[in-house]
Amino acid sequence: MIMSSGIGQFTVVDQGTIAQNDIGSNFFLDFESLGKSKAERACELLGELNEDVQGHWIAEDIISVLNENPGFLAQFSTVIATDITRETAEKIAALCWLNGHSADTVADNNRPAGKKRTTFAWVKTVGLVGAVRIAVPEHTIVETHPENVADLRIDSPFPELAEFAKSFNFETEDGLEFGHIPYVAILLKYMEEWRNEHGGEIPSTYAAKNQLKANIRSGMRSPDDENFEEAIGSVLRSCQRTAVPNTIKELFNDPKCENLTAESGNFWILMRGVRNFVNDHSKSGGVLPLSGTIPDMKALTDSYVTLQSIYKAKAKRDVQEVSKIVESLLESLGLAAGSISLQEIESFCKYSAFLKVIRYRSLEEEYQQPKSKEIASWLSDPDSVFPHYVLLRASDSFYDDHGRYPGEGDNWEDDVDQLHANMTTLLQSWGIESDAVSKDLTYEICRYGNGSIHNTASFMGGVVSQEVIKLITHQYTPMDNTFIFDGVRSVSAVFAV
Repeated sequence: MIMSSGIGQFTVVDQGTIAQNDIGSNFFLDFESLGKSKAERACELLGELNEDVQGHWIAEDIISVLNENPGFLAQFSTVIATDITRETAEKIAALCWLNGHSADTVADNNRPAGKKRTTFAWVKTVGLVGAVRIAVPEHTIVETHPENVADLRIDSPFPELAEFAKSFNFETEDGLEFGHIPYVAILLKYMEEWRNEHGGEIPSTYAAKNQLKANIRSGMRSPDDENFEEAIGSVLRSCQRTAVPNTIKELFNDPKCENLTAESGNFWILMRGVRNFVNDHSKSGGVLPLSGTIPDMKALTDSYVTLQSIYKAKAKRDVQEVSKIVESLLESLGLAAGSISLQEIESFCKYSAFLKVIRYRSLEEEYQQPKSKEIASWLSDPDSVFPHYVLLRASDSFYDDHGRYPGEGDNWEDDVDQLHANMTTLLQSWGIESDAVSKDLTYEICRYGNGSIHNTASFMGGVVSQEVIKLITHQYTPMDNTFIFDGVRSVSAVFAV
């Protein structure tokens, strides 16, 4: 199946007609479909899920389509391939990878600079075994959806925040007022006292942090002072110095951030803008833009709203500074002013501590430059699902030798020794002993006869759908790069093969 960006359109390419076993493994087909075009019928039934999505179908073999039109795949943002041979997968993957390299500097808002990138996802199911392989040269993520994006700056408060903390009367006799001092103000008060007593340093050792907790606890008037308990619970996080994470420093030093061109994607232009902001200490203090988000806390409504406004105002000022830098970069690159929206800049700044770039290995690299050391480590774990990867690869070699998959002959037991030989050859090419994979699993693969059953197919369909949504929306972190599922034990794992 091939789907267009945003799932506004999809195209199904399949030359086959629907047989009984197709209905048993694909719940998008029904008994009325028997004998009909698999591509056409799948397109019709998929279209019923959302009438606003436009479906297309091509009742031809994908290789024939590519022979007639080598640029066919370049029009799509995502290609999902199922029930194909390794040879076909390698050809499709290579074409998608080429599209990806011609587009890995193009922003997802389709700013006109080259082609769209094409993500390739290869799905396999054999009996109770499933696998998904994702391949695209580069995938950038802004909204990784971390658990906590709050950046309170307790260790280095900006002036407005420091003044806010000083506005509270910790000697008040009003119990309601005292019990609703926001824990941020409590932390700032006791952190300032600590720094005054310790040469401006914040607690760095476990003992020092515990002492700061004790200092805060000593200020409680009753065990019911929840705001003080919130402050105590936040000490460890607040004692972490505000700094640029090493993962972000690596992105600052990435060649794509260093060497911007007119065809650089928005992600890298924004990354350079944030880097320049951080390097200007007069504006940033050497740290990332403030996220502007604060957690819930026990406080009077007016106090909480004021605190929220203080953080948001500082975040807005940081965004404005980054925006000026970005506009200057766009001008220097000969790009239109405003071609990166303020909304996009705001989002980038908010999540700037959690940005992520995944650079996948191509199928060609996987096959030609195997990670033998890592593979040996994965196989050394007796509970690992990686042996299924080895057997799927061996099954591909079996197909190359016999023109069919193991177990598809008249007697599946006759294929066991040959599949074991293919597996042994593969393991030896990696410098691994043949007994690293149990022969019992070889029997199982042959017994499956390359059959696909509905529960495994359905589960794997859900897995690849979830990953494709992550890749299309650039939200959350997709897997890197191979997912293996063992339906017998109901366990799975991801391997960067």
